Amino acid sequence: MGVKIIKTDEAVGKKLAYDTTLVTKEKAQVLYEKGTLITEDHVKNLKDSGVYYVYVYEEGGEEVYYEWEISEAVCKKVIDQRLFEYNVAKQGAVLIYSKVSGIVQVDREALKVLNTSGIALLISKGSGTAVGSKELVAVVDSLPLYVKKEEFEKLLKDLKIALTLQQFKYSRIGIVITGTEVYEGRKNDLYGDILNKKAEKYGWKIVCKKMVPDDEDQISSAVEKCLKSAEAVIVTGGMSVDATDRTPAGIKKSGAEIIAHGIPIKPTTMSLIAFKDEKPIFGISAGGIHYRDLNSIDVVFTKLMAGWRPTKEEIALLGDGGLLPNFEPSSKLHSE
Repeated sequence: MGVKIIKTDEAVGKKLAYDTTLVTKEKAQVLYEKGTLITEDHVKNLKDSGVYYVYVYEEGGEEVYYEWEISEAVCKKVIDQRLFEYNVAKQGAVLIYSKVSGIVQVDREALKVLNTSGIALLISKGSGTAVGSKELVAVVDSLPLYVKKEEFEKLLKDLKIALTLQQFKYSRIGIVITGTEVYEGRKNDLYGDILNKKAEKYGWKIVCKKMVPDDEDQISSAVEKCLKSAEAVIVTGGMSVDATDRTPAGIKKSGAEIIAHGIPIKPTTMSLIAFKDEKPIFGISAGGIHYRDLNSIDVVFTKLMAGWRPTKEEIALLGDGGLLPNFEPSSKLHSE
Protein backbone atom coordinates (compact mmCIF):
# COMPACT_ATOMS: atom_id res chain seq x y z
CA MET A 1 0.00 0.00 0.00
CA GLY A 2 1.30 3.44 -0.95
CA VAL A 3 0.63 6.98 0.19
CA LYS A 4 -0.28 10.21 -1.55
CA ILE A 5 -0.75 13.85 -0.62
CA ILE A 6 -4.22 15.35 -1.00
CA LYS A 7 -6.00 18.47 0.19
CA THR A 8 -7.40 18.07 3.68
CA ASP A 9 -10.84 19.09 2.33
CA GLU A 10 -10.74 16.03 0.03
CA ALA A 11 -9.62 13.54 2.68
CA VAL A 12 -13.01 12.62 4.20
CA GLY A 13 -13.40 8.84 4.18
CA LYS A 14 -9.70 8.16 3.70
CA LYS A 15 -7.19 6.84 6.25
CA LEU A 16 -4.46 9.09 7.58
CA ALA A 17 -1.01 7.71 6.71
CA TYR A 18 0.99 9.44 9.47
CA ASP A 19 0.68 11.00 12.93
CA THR A 20 -0.34 14.65 12.71
CA THR A 21 0.91 17.11 15.32
CA LEU A 22 -0.76 19.82 17.38
CA VAL A 23 1.56 22.41 18.96
CA THR A 24 0.36 25.02 21.47
CA LYS A 25 2.06 27.14 24.12
CA GLU A 26 1.22 24.47 26.68
CA LYS A 27 2.23 21.28 24.85
CA ALA A 28 3.14 19.45 21.66
CA GLN A 29 1.14 16.31 21.00
CA VAL A 30 -0.23 13.99 18.35
CA LEU A 31 -3.55 15.35 17.06
CA TYR A 32 -4.57 12.26 15.08
CA GLU A 33 -2.69 8.99 14.79
CA LYS A 34 -1.96 7.18 11.54
CA GLY A 35 -4.85 4.95 10.47
CA THR A 36 -7.49 7.46 11.61
CA LEU A 37 -10.50 7.41 9.26
CA ILE A 38 -10.94 11.09 8.44
CA THR A 39 -14.33 12.74 9.05
CA GLU A 40 -15.64 16.28 8.55
CA ASP A 41 -14.83 17.03 12.19
CA HIS A 42 -11.26 15.86 11.62
CA VAL A 43 -10.96 18.16 8.61
CA LYS A 44 -12.03 21.18 10.69
CA ASN A 45 -9.58 20.37 13.49
CA LEU A 46 -6.75 19.68 11.06
CA LYS A 47 -7.23 23.01 9.30
CA ASP A 48 -7.52 24.81 12.64
CA SER A 49 -4.05 23.47 13.46
CA GLY A 50 -2.65 24.59 10.10
CA VAL A 51 -2.82 21.27 8.24
CA TYR A 52 -4.26 21.94 4.75
CA TYR A 53 -2.70 18.91 3.05
CA VAL A 54 -2.40 15.38 4.44
CA TYR A 55 -0.83 12.05 3.54
CA VAL A 56 -3.41 9.30 3.07
CA TYR A 57 -3.10 5.65 2.13
CA GLU A 58 -3.74 4.50 -1.43
CA GLU A 59 -3.75 1.09 -3.04
CA GLY A 60 -0.63 0.03 -4.92
CA GLY A 61 2.39 2.32 -5.17
CA GLU A 62 6.13 1.71 -4.84
CA GLU A 63 7.72 -0.56 -2.26
CA VAL A 64 8.69 1.76 0.55
CA TYR A 65 9.54 1.84 4.23
CA TYR A 66 7.40 4.14 6.40
CA GLU A 67 8.63 6.33 9.26
CA TRP A 68 7.78 3.84 12.01
CA GLU A 69 9.52 1.03 10.10
CA ILE A 70 12.56 3.22 9.36
CA SER A 71 13.19 4.15 13.00
CA GLU A 72 12.87 0.63 14.36
CA ALA A 73 15.11 -0.91 11.69
CA VAL A 74 17.74 1.78 12.22
CA CYS A 75 17.54 1.38 16.00
CA LYS A 76 18.27 -2.34 15.76
CA LYS A 77 21.41 -1.61 13.74
CA VAL A 78 22.93 1.18 15.84
CA ILE A 79 22.45 -0.02 19.44
CA ASP A 80 23.98 -2.89 21.36
CA GLN A 81 20.81 -4.80 22.19
CA ARG A 82 22.51 -6.54 25.12
CA LEU A 83 22.68 -3.16 26.86
CA PHE A 84 19.59 -1.35 25.57
CA GLU A 85 15.90 -1.93 24.98
CA TYR A 86 13.61 0.22 22.88
CA ASN A 87 10.01 1.32 22.52
CA VAL A 88 8.46 2.26 19.17
CA ALA A 89 6.68 5.56 19.87
CA LYS A 90 4.54 8.01 17.91
CA GLN A 91 5.53 10.15 14.93
CA GLY A 92 8.26 7.83 13.72
CA ALA A 93 10.30 7.91 16.93
CA VAL A 94 11.94 5.06 18.82
CA LEU A 95 12.87 5.61 22.48
CA ILE A 96 16.00 3.81 23.68
CA TYR A 97 16.44 2.84 27.35
CA SER A 98 19.38 1.36 29.24
CA LYS A 99 19.04 -2.20 30.50
CA VAL A 100 21.96 -1.71 32.89
CA SER A 101 23.76 1.22 34.50
CA GLY A 102 27.00 2.60 33.13
CA ILE A 103 28.68 5.31 31.06
CA VAL A 104 27.27 6.25 27.65
CA GLN A 105 29.68 5.70 24.75
CA VAL A 106 28.94 7.05 21.27
CA ASP A 107 30.94 6.05 18.19
CA ARG A 108 31.08 9.41 16.40
CA GLU A 109 32.07 7.95 13.02
CA ALA A 110 29.13 5.53 13.06
CA LEU A 111 26.92 8.40 14.22
CA LYS A 112 27.98 10.54 11.25
CA VAL A 113 27.04 7.83 8.76
CA LEU A 114 23.47 7.78 10.03
CA ASN A 115 23.00 11.45 10.84
CA THR A 116 24.19 12.61 7.40
CA SER A 117 21.94 10.16 5.54
CA GLY A 118 18.89 12.42 5.47
CA ILE A 119 16.77 9.41 6.42
CA ALA A 120 17.03 9.11 10.21
CA LEU A 121 18.83 10.60 13.19
CA LEU A 122 20.27 9.16 16.40
CA ILE A 123 19.99 11.72 19.22
CA SER A 124 21.63 10.61 22.46
CA LYS A 125 22.97 11.70 25.81
CA GLY A 126 26.60 12.70 25.41
CA SER A 127 29.52 10.32 25.60
CA GLY A 128 30.70 10.09 29.20
CA THR A 129 27.24 10.64 30.69
CA ALA A 130 26.43 8.27 33.54
CA VAL A 131 23.02 6.60 33.46
CA GLY A 132 21.11 4.20 35.64
CA SER A 133 19.16 1.22 34.35
CA LYS A 134 15.78 1.85 32.69
CA GLU A 135 16.86 5.41 31.86
CA LEU A 136 16.11 7.13 28.55
CA VAL A 137 19.44 7.33 26.75
CA ALA A 138 18.63 8.11 23.12
CA VAL A 139 15.96 8.58 20.47
CA VAL A 140 15.96 7.52 16.84
CA ASP A 141 13.83 9.78 14.65
CA SER A 142 12.95 9.20 11.01
CA LEU A 143 13.00 12.27 8.77
CA PRO A 144 10.81 11.49 5.72
CA LEU A 145 7.40 9.89 6.00
CA TYR A 146 8.68 7.13 3.75
CA VAL A 147 11.74 6.15 1.71
CA LYS A 148 12.21 3.83 -1.26
CA LYS A 149 13.13 0.28 -0.35
CA GLU A 150 16.44 0.15 -2.27
CA GLU A 151 17.67 3.44 -0.83
CA PHE A 152 16.85 2.45 2.75
CA GLU A 153 18.31 -1.04 2.52
CA LYS A 154 21.56 0.44 1.19
CA LEU A 155 21.74 2.66 4.28
CA LEU A 156 21.11 -0.28 6.59
CA LYS A 157 24.11 -2.10 5.11
CA ASP A 158 26.33 0.88 5.92
CA LEU A 159 25.20 1.23 9.56
CA LYS A 160 27.25 0.01 12.53
CA ILE A 161 26.69 0.05 16.28
CA ALA A 162 26.94 3.69 17.37
CA LEU A 163 25.60 3.51 20.94
CA THR A 164 27.03 1.40 23.75
CA LEU A 165 27.49 1.53 27.53
CA GLN A 166 30.64 1.04 29.54
CA GLN A 167 29.39 -0.88 32.55
CA PHE A 168 30.72 -0.12 36.02
CA LYS A 169 33.78 -2.11 37.04
CA TYR A 170 33.03 -1.70 40.75
CA SER A 171 29.77 -1.97 42.66
CA ARG A 172 30.62 -1.93 46.39
CA ILE A 173 31.14 1.50 47.93
CA GLY A 174 31.94 2.86 51.37
CA ILE A 175 30.75 6.21 52.72
CA VAL A 176 32.52 8.40 55.26
CA ILE A 177 30.41 11.34 56.49
CA THR A 178 32.56 14.05 58.08
CA GLY A 179 31.59 17.06 60.17
CA THR A 180 31.94 17.64 63.90
CA GLU A 181 28.54 19.36 64.00
CA VAL A 182 26.92 16.21 62.55
CA TYR A 183 29.00 13.82 64.67
CA GLU A 184 27.97 15.69 67.84
CA GLY A 185 24.31 15.76 66.82
CA ARG A 186 24.12 19.54 66.38
CA LYS A 187 22.93 19.05 62.82
CA ASN A 188 21.25 16.17 61.01
CA ASP A 189 23.20 14.22 58.43
CA LEU A 190 21.91 15.39 55.05
CA TYR A 191 24.35 13.47 52.85
CA GLY A 192 23.42 9.91 53.77
CA ASP A 193 20.06 9.95 52.01
CA ILE A 194 21.56 11.62 48.92
CA LEU A 195 24.23 8.93 48.64
CA ASN A 196 21.69 6.16 49.18
CA LYS A 197 19.74 7.49 46.18
CA LYS A 198 22.88 7.79 44.04
CA ALA A 199 23.79 4.20 44.88
CA GLU A 200 20.29 3.01 44.05
CA LYS A 201 20.29 4.86 40.72
CA TYR A 202 23.62 3.46 39.58
CA GLY A 203 23.21 -0.02 41.01
CA TRP A 204 25.91 0.25 43.67
CA LYS A 205 25.80 -1.36 47.12
CA ILE A 206 26.85 0.59 50.23
CA VAL A 207 28.86 -1.92 52.27
CA CYS A 208 30.35 0.47 54.85
CA LYS A 209 29.17 3.72 56.40
CA LYS A 210 31.11 5.76 58.97
CA MET A 211 30.42 9.13 60.60
CA VAL A 212 33.40 11.03 62.01
CA PRO A 213 34.28 14.54 63.26
CA ASP A 214 36.62 16.93 61.46
CA ASP A 215 39.70 15.10 62.68
CA GLU A 216 42.27 13.79 60.23
CA ASP A 217 43.14 10.73 62.32
CA GLN A 218 39.51 9.63 62.58
CA ILE A 219 38.87 10.39 58.90
CA SER A 220 41.95 8.36 57.95
CA SER A 221 40.87 5.45 60.13
CA ALA A 222 37.33 5.47 58.72
CA VAL A 223 38.62 5.46 55.13
CA GLU A 224 40.96 2.54 55.86
CA LYS A 225 38.17 0.54 57.53
CA CYS A 226 35.79 1.08 54.61
CA LEU A 227 38.45 0.08 52.07
CA LYS A 228 38.59 -3.38 53.66
CA SER A 229 35.15 -4.23 52.27
CA ALA A 230 34.50 -1.55 49.65
CA GLU A 231 35.95 -1.16 46.17
CA ALA A 232 35.68 2.64 46.34
CA VAL A 233 34.97 5.24 49.03
CA ILE A 234 33.14 8.58 49.01
CA VAL A 235 34.10 11.06 51.74
CA THR A 236 31.73 13.99 52.23
CA GLY A 237 32.35 17.51 53.50
CA GLY A 238 35.37 19.32 54.91
CA MET A 239 36.84 19.88 51.46
CA SER A 240 37.18 23.67 51.37
CA VAL A 241 39.72 26.15 52.76
CA ASP A 242 38.00 26.64 56.12
CA ALA A 243 40.29 26.17 59.12
CA THR A 244 38.06 23.33 60.38
CA ASP A 245 38.20 21.34 57.13
CA ARG A 246 40.46 18.31 57.59
CA THR A 247 39.17 15.84 55.01
CA PRO A 248 42.00 16.12 52.42
CA ALA A 249 44.59 15.69 55.18
CA GLY A 250 42.70 12.68 56.53
CA ILE A 251 42.52 11.04 53.10
CA LYS A 252 46.24 11.61 52.56
CA LYS A 253 47.03 10.18 56.00
CA SER A 254 45.23 6.95 55.03
CA GLY A 255 48.07 6.32 52.58
CA ALA A 256 46.13 7.37 49.50
CA GLU A 257 47.75 9.22 46.61
CA ILE A 258 45.85 12.44 45.90
CA ILE A 259 45.59 13.01 42.15
CA ALA A 260 43.61 16.25 42.30
CA HIS A 261 42.00 18.50 44.90
CA GLY A 262 39.82 20.94 43.03
CA ILE A 263 38.38 19.77 39.72
CA PRO A 264 36.93 21.93 36.92
CA ILE A 265 33.29 21.05 37.58
CA LYS A 266 30.80 23.62 38.80
CA PRO A 267 29.05 23.03 41.21
CA THR A 268 31.11 20.94 43.69
CA THR A 269 34.43 22.21 42.38
CA MET A 270 36.28 21.46 45.64
CA SER A 271 36.14 17.72 45.06
CA LEU A 272 39.09 15.39 45.46
CA ILE A 273 40.30 12.36 43.51
CA ALA A 274 42.65 9.93 45.21
CA PHE A 275 43.68 6.27 44.96
CA LYS A 276 44.92 3.79 47.48
CA ASP A 277 46.41 0.96 45.49
CA GLU A 278 43.80 0.59 42.75
CA LYS A 279 40.81 1.71 44.81
CA PRO A 280 39.38 5.19 44.17
CA ILE A 281 38.65 7.58 47.03
CA PHE A 282 36.46 10.54 46.17
CA GLY A 283 35.99 13.60 48.37
CA ILE A 284 33.00 15.83 47.66
CA SER A 285 32.28 19.21 49.18
CA ALA A 286 29.16 20.07 51.14
CA GLY A 287 27.82 21.75 48.00
CA GLY A 288 26.59 18.35 46.88
CA ILE A 289 23.80 18.66 49.46
CA HIS A 290 22.25 21.65 47.71
CA TYR A 291 23.12 20.39 44.23
CA ARG A 292 21.99 16.88 44.98
CA ASP A 293 20.52 16.00 41.58
CA LEU A 294 23.67 16.62 39.53
CA ASN A 295 27.18 17.09 40.88
CA SER A 296 30.72 15.72 40.64
CA ILE A 297 29.59 12.29 41.85
CA ASP A 298 27.55 11.92 38.65
CA VAL A 299 30.20 13.45 36.41
CA VAL A 300 33.48 12.15 37.87
CA PHE A 301 32.98 9.45 40.50
CA THR A 302 30.87 7.39 38.10
CA LYS A 303 33.83 7.28 35.72
CA LEU A 304 36.10 6.14 38.55
CA MET A 305 33.60 3.37 39.23
CA ALA A 306 33.99 2.31 35.61
CA GLY A 307 37.74 1.91 36.08
CA TRP A 308 39.00 5.34 34.97
CA ARG A 309 42.29 6.41 36.55
CA PRO A 310 42.71 9.94 35.20
CA THR A 311 45.87 11.88 34.52
CA LYS A 312 46.13 15.51 35.61
CA GLU A 313 45.75 16.51 31.97
CA GLU A 314 42.51 14.54 31.64
CA ILE A 315 41.16 16.14 34.81
CA ALA A 316 42.08 19.58 33.46
CA LEU A 317 40.03 18.92 30.31
CA LEU A 318 36.90 18.27 32.38
CA GLY A 319 36.56 22.05 32.34
CA ASP A 320 35.28 21.70 28.76
CA GLY A 321 31.60 21.13 29.62
CA GLY A 322 32.26 21.33 33.34
CA LEU A 323 29.72 24.10 33.95
CA LEU A 324 26.67 22.02 34.81
CA PRO A 325 23.16 23.25 33.93
CA ASN A 326 22.00 23.30 37.56
CA PHE A 327 24.69 25.73 38.79
CA GLU A 328 23.21 28.86 40.34
CA PRO A 329 25.49 31.86 39.70
CA SER A 330 23.61 33.90 42.28
CA SER A 331 25.43 31.90 44.95
CA LYS A 332 28.67 33.60 43.92
CA LEU A 333 27.48 37.18 43.53
CA HIS A 334 28.33 39.87 46.05
CA SER A 335 25.34 41.10 48.00
CA GLU A 336 24.35 44.70 47.22
